Amino acid sequence: MRLKNKIAIIFGAGQAPGETPAIGNGRAVSLLFAREGAKVMAVDRHLDSAEETVSLIQDEGGEAEAIACDVTVEDDVIAAIQACTDKWGRIDILHNNVGHAAMGGPLELSQSDWQRELDLNLSGVFLACKHALPLMLEQGKGAIVNISSAAGLRYTGYDYASYYAAKGGVNQLTV
Repeated sequence: MRLKNKIAIIFGAGQAPGETPAIGNGRAVSLLFAREGAKVMAVDRHLDSAEETVSLIQDEGGEAEAIACDVTVEDDVIAAIQACTDKWGRIDILHNNVGHAAMGGPLELSQSDWQRELDLNLSGVFLACKHALPLMLEQGKGAIVNISSAAGLRYTGYDYASYYAAKGGVNQLTV
């Protein structure tokens, strides 16, 4: 119960349809945090998927709420953070887990696809940090976990330039 009575907001807490493995990072972290005693605000673009995560947590006796949020929309991120503080009064842990990789390099990707991937994988992390940090500073404590990828450090054998760039940016934002 290392997280007993802690409040965690997890962006990307749902499960992409047909995602392999059967349980992704966001859902796994949500379940683990709840098993360790945290109250979890499960945030995902797909509300039904976040609600499935909440149901799994509640089935194990944990406490959780779900909210829909597109991390590329600042007002959505603000609303998710506000919902968490309205419900439990604070945020002890911010966990940024959203990620997606569009295939293609500079020759194949359109500028709009490039920008969408940067917004989803990097700007969403920035927005969540931007709006959670003032609360944590006011509280005098808090933890932020930004999930990146080995792709942010090196070529992994896949042609997804925007993902490499965005995850490298997450690494630098987190330093």
